[in-house]
Amino acid sequence: MTSTKTLKLKIQDEGEFFFVEKLPGFNTHAPDPQIPGLAEIFEKELNQKVFVVHRLDKQTSGAMVFAKTSEVAATLSALFEKHDVKKRYLFVTDRRRHNLPITHESFIDKQGNEFVSDPESKKPNSKTHFQKLKSLPFGELWEALPETGKPHQIRLHAADLKMPILGDTEHGGTAFERLCLHSKYLSFPWKGQEKNFEATNPAWASGLPAAQALLLEAVQSRSILFDLHGHESECLRLVHEEISSCRIDQFGSQLWVNWYQETSPSPDDRAMFNNLSKVTGKNIILRAMVDRGKNPGASELLKIGPVADRWSAEENGVRYELRTDSGLSPGLFLDQRENRWWVRHHSAGKKVLNLFSYTGGFSVNAALGQADEVCTVDVSANFNEWAARNFELNGLKADEPRYEFWAQDCLLFLKGASKRARRWDLICCDPPSFGRSKEGTFQIHKHLPQVLELVLACLNPGGRLL
Repeated sequence: MTSTKTLKLKIQDEGEFFFVEKLPGFNTHAPDPQIPGLAEIFEKELNQKVFVVHRLDKQTSGAMVFAKTSEVAATLSALFEKHDVKKRYLFVTDRRRHNLPITHESFIDKQGNEFVSDPESKKPNSKTHFQKLKSLPFGELWEALPETGKPHQIRLHAADLKMPILGDTEHGGTAFERLCLHSKYLSFPWKGQEKNFEATNPAWASGLPAAQALLLEAVQSRSILFDLHGHESECLRLVHEEISSCRIDQFGSQLWVNWYQETSPSPDDRAMFNNLSKVTGKNIILRAMVDRGKNPGASELLKIGPVADRWSAEENGVRYELRTDSGLSPGLFLDQRENRWWVRHHSAGKKVLNLFSYTGGFSVNAALGQADEVCTVDVSANFNEWAARNFELNGLKADEPRYEFWAQDCLLFLKGASKRARRWDLICCDPPSFGRSKEGTFQIHKHLPQVLELVLACLNPGGRLL
């Protein structure tokens, strides 16, 4: 869940029930109290109880339907059981077959913790029609029309036919970044009318090369979760683990790509990023990720469009200056997005200390959250100047007495603060794993106990340490 927005999954509300476009990676029901499934998410979003009518596997995407009452759920479940629901799936296999339509039947049953298919059974309980649609650069796109609805039916039947689904290693498929199975269409009769829902085509069905398709699908998924077109200036993670070669962050008008391969981007990779720039309408800078312990430099590998050296962007209503010429990051680590929002809403009337402050993201949010005092500490005077700039971007006067900026080694600052009996109500401490200063080298595995001991000594009774 985002801090300030609800999810923007594609929903078609039919009054007594609703269709939804499921993204891969969501369970239908919560697998754990700390990890909500779709049902729990929609109960919170809609502020009412919702009822599961059918299920899709965690990594399967596409059309689903949920009921709003138990009575409607029972009626819809009966439609599924009587095979009155028309279902259409898309999937990719990398095992070449003939182009003829195929109908496959088998007996599907659970054995232990697994569902298995017996195509030799004299009493089949499952039936699926298959039709090849087209060839793709990395396989063949097929359509599956199941007449029945047994668990894992399409995956099992595809495996029976020696064309397992790409990414379905559980049933003999080739390993891939995701399971290429998509619930495209649902339709059923309801009170004299035909109700239907069609999900968006996944990017992997588009005919693009695999890497480009996966990259665009990641963007497509973020667009469904978060209205990217309505938040052009927002800072957020755009591509995370959908492809292994890179991570991509949106910083307003520019995309920042961290490249994790040892070799430079190939011509195909460059074509992929050129296409991404066209689709998103954003400039791109790509940099190689390095081991800071061995090589503190950042290697710039690629620029697409008129990349600005300095620009500003927004995160949850707070503006930040970003820079391409100041290290491995443009100035904002997006893994702390939720924590910065939390600090803004828990700083009122408090004395706040921000250690290893970098460009002052926590400090800005504390100040905007009406903190009585904000003390910002980083070994780099350049980063303190940058932090002060972020204050000014948000209408805050960095030279006010209640705002302090210390260009000092954080361990030395804490030792001095402890001796002077300085105390804070909220301390934000986000140390790097590795850092250099004139005082020496900071290594988190070596110095963390000392940091914690000093931080706790500087925390007021009842205070909070983030």
